Amino acid sequence: MERRRRTRGSAGSLVLLVCASTFLGCGGGGADSGGGNGNGTGNDPGAGVTVTGKARYEFPPPAANCNGLDFDAIQLLPIRQATIQLIDAATNAVLDETLSDDNGDFALTVDADTNAFLRIRSQLKRSGNPSWDVEVRDNTSRTNLALDARPLYVLDGSAFDTGTADVARDVTATTGWGGSAYTAVRAAAPFAILDAIYEAMLLVSSEQPEVQFELLDVFWSVNNTATGGERNLDAGEIGTSFYRSDNKLFLLGADGVDTEEFDDHVIVHEWGHFYEDTLSRSDSIGGAHGIGDLLDMRVAFGEGFATAYSGMALESPDYCDTLWFGETLRGFGIDIEAQPGGTAGWFNEISVMKFLYDLWDSDADGLDTASLGFGPIHRIMTAAQAETPAFTSIFSFAAALRAENPEEAAFIDDLLEAENIMGVGIDAFGEGELNDGQAGTPEDVLPLYTALVPDGSVMEICSNSEFDRSGATLTADGNKLAEHRFLRMTVDIAGPYTFEIITTTEMPTEDDPEDDRDQSDPDILVLRNGEVQNEVVGGDLQGFSGDANEEVFTTPNALAAGDYVMALTEFRYHDEESPADYPARTCFDVSVSPAL
Repeated sequence: MERRRRTRGSAGSLVLLVCASTFLGCGGGGADSGGGNGNGTGNDPGAGVTVTGKARYEFPPPAANCNGLDFDAIQLLPIRQATIQLIDAATNAVLDETLSDDNGDFALTVDADTNAFLRIRSQLKRSGNPSWDVEVRDNTSRTNLALDARPLYVLDGSAFDTGTADVARDVTATTGWGGSAYTAVRAAAPFAILDAIYEAMLLVSSEQPEVQFELLDVFWSVNNTATGGERNLDAGEIGTSFYRSDNKLFLLGADGVDTEEFDDHVIVHEWGHFYEDTLSRSDSIGGAHGIGDLLDMRVAFGEGFATAYSGMALESPDYCDTLWFGETLRGFGIDIEAQPGGTAGWFNEISVMKFLYDLWDSDADGLDTASLGFGPIHRIMTAAQAETPAFTSIFSFAAALRAENPEEAAFIDDLLEAENIMGVGIDAFGEGELNDGQAGTPEDVLPLYTALVPDGSVMEICSNSEFDRSGATLTADGNKLAEHRFLRMTVDIAGPYTFEIITTTEMPTEDDPEDDRDQSDPDILVLRNGEVQNEVVGGDLQGFSGDANEEVFTTPNALAAGDYVMALTEFRYHDEESPADYPARTCFDVSVSPAL
């Protein structure tokens, strides 16, 4: 898939040096230590002096068993590769600028006898090989601005006179924790977030030193809270931490609800979605998911990969997500290497997670007696997985990995079969897979792909919501097993093609023409090697009209000769306003024919 690299425009830079009350540091958010005229070297008045120091942030590690955070064991960690500036206290002009090193150390030069202060910007910027551009912003401040122009967090030290001798001055970003809740500016938050992302990028660059990461904006705010219903990013009502495919990552931060800034596995998990989206390819439709869910195979792979990646990048299988239960900070953990997770299989993110992590890790346990390391995983993700003619799933990944590492085929097969996924004979389309999730029920799970001939012949196929219900009530997550049905088609003669999807399941008599949510609404997505084929100018999709009980359209452009995949679904299983008792299974007659 061709991806156009984006660059930061001037709109974002206009606000970066404006110190508003919402910025960390403007109210004394950081601790500044070190003598104003210490370590004298006898410089003459008016000559330049060097300001050295160490930038650090406080990090409370997870408590035992992920039972909250341990603020009694705070670690002082370096703020690595961040932009450090020396600012004129009178004019707010930047006097010198550098990057901290991996120990948090920095050195700046300034004229003697200057009243100045240190500023640390919550950004990682690097050109060359590798290159990256990551910034942490407040999505709930300056909401009249575009998201990527919202204020960047900065940490300001206190002002000091540089004097006439070299000076050492450290800056520490503190947690703001007051014993049972946050009582002060949470200055460490954006820097802890950046450091987790830095670790995530280091794993990639260790295998691909020339990697050029696309820009990434991370949005964290003390107002970002877990809410249901429609998101309101300006108000911080983000629902949950998530990555959005326009290179934006949002993290929770509401005290007393859920805060993510010190949950480094969670942060790297979300960055894993950025990796899959920008360095590889993701066909995942997203949506709600939990341990034990039987998911759409695209979602299962994306979520399993992101969690496994967090363990690889942080070199720890102990995934910890802290949050409040009532007035107490608690949490829940996942053992990335050995987490139990319900029915094993290609539809289970836990199965995908364990398979990928066991490929990487070097600990011998059970069938995990070898290690491929990250290199082969990264090569498949950035090449074969990005170009697969199938939808992205454990099948497309594992088939390519096995083909490119034949000497490790037995090891790969063992790990797959331990998760009840076919090993020997695996292909990108999962042909021959027998695991349907629940011993033959529901129908409509297998085969993973159904062959469709584009000659006008009619085939019946059904969308099934059995795995997306609480009892008899539809939950409308829309991303569970069998809700999307996958089809394959080979076009021999190039040209436009007409698709007809007609609902055959009997619907109730429509008693309100203004509200047809008790009627079927079939949708279909058509792809070739990851590229959507039924998209028209403006991003609209033919095949998503909303017409009751049918979907008829002709592709906007000629289909080239070649192989195509399709995802067919009943939109009512995704619609939050659908009736709770909407039929659990909807069937369609599907045909494709050359357009007349």
